[in-house]
Amino acid sequence: MRVLYFHQYFNTPLIPGGTRSYEMARQLIAHGHEVTMVCARQDKSDLGLPGKSEDSVRRGEIDGIHIIQFNLAYSNYLSLPQRVRLFLRFALYSVGLAVRMDYDLVFATSTPLTAGIPGIFGRYLRQKPFVFEVRDLWPELPRAMGVVKNPIVLAGMSLLEWLTYRAASACIALSPGIKEGIARRSPQGRAISVIPNGCDLDLFQPGRRRDLELPGIHPEDCVAVFAGAHGIANGLDAVLDAAHVLRDRGRKDIVLAFIGDGKLKPALIARAQSEDLLNCRFIDPLPKNRFSRVVSCCDIGLMILDDVPLFITAPLRTSFLIIFLLDCR
Repeated sequence: MRVLYFHQYFNTPLIPGGTRSYEMARQLIAHGHEVTMVCARQDKSDLGLPGKSEDSVRRGEIDGIHIIQFNLAYSNYLSLPQRVRLFLRFALYSVGLAVRMDYDLVFATSTPLTAGIPGIFGRYLRQKPFVFEVRDLWPELPRAMGVVKNPIVLAGMSLLEWLTYRAASACIALSPGIKEGIARRSPQGRAISVIPNGCDLDLFQPGRRRDLELPGIHPEDCVAVFAGAHGIANGLDAVLDAAHVLRDRGRKDIVLAFIGDGKLKPALIARAQSEDLLNCRFIDPLPKNRFSRVVSCCDIGLMILDDVPLFITAPLRTSFLIIFLLDCR
């Protein structure tokens, strides 16, 4: 079977970012299928495809996956209107492929929600099965976070969500809560499967603390690591609140390491500097093959989300975070 796979934020283990789509594509190939991945260029990452970075389209093959990459550089620092324009351009270019290419099944993964648009065209114009993978509930989540407030924009997103769920032959949810959200908006009887994120046990093996190689980290430190986007959804000011309490209590042996990037990272760094939080370290994103060694060697892993009830994973409250860190030794 030939699978046309749309994921705007596609990454491999050699560059920073999540690799769920890479792993799923590799599993499809291992089961005898052919996969063409359609993606966009990331601002600070390069897939290493043939051609120049300024080319409008680059094509190549990575680990058996056929890649089509549009020159639509995404950055966490883009404003909301800039992101919307980028999402729509990616959807438009992707529709062209969904209409012209030969394939047996179209697979699209959100976010953004606009990734499902080529699947709608493939379903209705080409009569191809369409599988839609939902990683966040839109527009529910942006509305709950207050990121999108314009009622016209929210209504348009809600309509697109409804159309995508109705067009999909089947849906994949990352959690039971997301599955419930899909079911509320889908036709009765729509096939919805839960496939949660997993862990590559070939990469993530227990490591030795002395092998942790991060700038400003000493062998005697207790290291708590957060890795991921530094955005509104992550609520990382709570971690800086904890750093403030740790500093006031004289716990110089506990270091908080922030690995990643995002729109709020400069503000977080500025706050840490202004409040003299010397127990915080801000580190650039790491490729998965190096990041796995960091996680294997650190003392504590942090999972932080803002206090938004719609998040499927309950956010850590600042008080619990402080207590956990104080008790880490």
